[in-house]
Amino acid sequence: MSADGLLPAERKIMEELGHLPLDFRAMWAISNVFRSSTALRRHLESTVLAADRLSWTAFTALWVLWIWGEMESREFAAAVGISRPTATGVLSTLQRRRFVRRKKAAEDGRVVLVSLTPSGRRTIEALFPRFNAEEAQVAAALSEEQQEQLASMLRILYREVESGAADGDPRYGSGSSKSPSKT
Repeated sequence: MSADGLLPAERKIMEELGHLPLDFRAMWAISNVFRSSTALRRHLESTVLAADRLSWTAFTALWVLWIWGEMESREFAAAVGISRPTATGVLSTLQRRRFVRRKKAAEDGRVVLVSLTPSGRRTIEALFPRFNAEEAQVAAALSEEQQEQLASMLRILYREVESGAADGDPRYGSGSSKSPSKT
């Protein structure tokens, strides 16, 4: 990090684009959310999830089913934040590992319900304390007050994007899940 506090990538952007009338403060805020989340995802996959041979998406799938229980496959995809075809692939992999089960709903055979198996539940119950310990280790770079402030600010950004999507604002894409997820 340089004396001005900018990351090398930010300094390069200023060199290349500093002459343009851009909102660099907004750019830094949003790009650093993305940059940080990408780095955190890679870190957690390599330090915690690798031992169980789980991707971030597979972990999130187990988390969602652990917290919210059985759900329709389309609700599952929305809660995990992935497309329905991607959900099918993730669920197939987790089903082969005997972590999840899929069954047709009794009232409508076209609806597929997804849930954890006992093995999947044991896996996420054993994994999550290790995952959370690593979250705490990384977050320790911030004071408790800073952690609260960061979480609060990120909730504001999340709600802004979610409310725009829910209202059909084309700047925010087409709707989104109202189900919370780990990600």
